[in-house]
Amino acid sequence: MPYYRFHEADGSAVVITDEISGTKLPKANSSWKADGLTEVVVGGRIRFGLEPSEIIATIERDGFYLAKRAAS
Repeated sequence: MPYYRFHEADGSAVVITDEISGTKLPKANSSWKADGLTEVVVGGRIRFGLEPSEIIATIERDGFYLAKRAAS
């Protein structure tokens, strides 16, 4: 299944979703910007400190996976 990555314009969050239009994205502090296709496969590389299977399960449950960036 293809997944799509979006980032919040203010740099505070990244979202991965299975919906290219971004209709499933959560409310943002600023606007969402599309980054394009991204690969998330079981057994693939760890992202955001999580196994890909956890990210996929969250997308299937919620429609998206949200990763907030740590405040500096």
